[in-house]
Amino acid sequence: MLLKINTHTKKAAFTLIELLVVMSIISVLIGLMLPAVQKARGAVNRISCANSLKQVGLSMWLYHSTFDTLPATRVSDQGASWAVLILPNLEQENLYRKWDTSKTYYQQNQVARETGVKVMFCPERRSPAAAGVSISGDVDTISKGQHVPGALSDYAVNMGTESKAASVGGATFFNNDGAFPSSSGRGYNFNMIRDGLSNTLMAGEKHVPISKWGVGTFDSSIYNGDIYLSISRVSSPQHRIASTVDDLDWRFGSYHFGIIQFAFCDGGVR
Repeated sequence: MLLKINTHTKKAAFTLIELLVVMSIISVLIGLMLPAVQKARGAVNRISCANSLKQVGLSMWLYHSTFDTLPATRVSDQGASWAVLILPNLEQENLYRKWDTSKTYYQQNQVARETGVKVMFCPERRSPAAAGVSISGDVDTISKGQHVPGALSDYAVNMGTESKAASVGGATFFNNDGAFPSSSGRGYNFNMIRDGLSNTLMAGEKHVPISKWGVGTFDSSIYNGDIYLSISRVSSPQHRIASTVDDLDWRFGSYHFGIIQFAFCDGGVR
């Protein structure tokens, strides 16, 4: 009788120790790659943020070309903000038409108030979808009614140095030495900017502590001119650029590692 010889050899399998070694190597490689991936993502976000600020600055220039003045920080004490006035120049004509700038922010329809614009956000911090609308802070400063939510933004215009503020009769008035005065109904012509357009901040990344996103008067709706603490920022010894994500108050600041970006009045972003 002939015996059938099995020519197939048994395949060797990974032992438990070998499997653990392979998994350890993969973990080390992932650990080495992760900082590089995060660094690359951060670089992409910085470029995207700079492009957004460039568009905001350009929209201001287009507005100035049309009206021979920068947009008012706010149309009236309780009216629409600069962010509403530049909507047509950000290719948001349809959204702009939903606004009635003769009325206050609180009298606008919900779609107008709550529709965010992508270019008004820094991807390192949040997106329009993630930001949603303001949670608190948009309360009529005269009638003290209920909160009226609106879209947010990561950018604010430059009011100047609060250090030049003066207190008269319990009220605080600002000398408006920035490109965007706190007073309503008027904007500056470029000829009024004495320090030169390339030396003057137009808008920049506004600081908001993580715990305060959409909360209170420092991150209320970007469309609400009544709450000018949210739509503008100051830079002074009392309000230096934020150095940590938890710094408080009315200052500029970013979520990028080691830098903050501004649109200057000459149209550049640095």
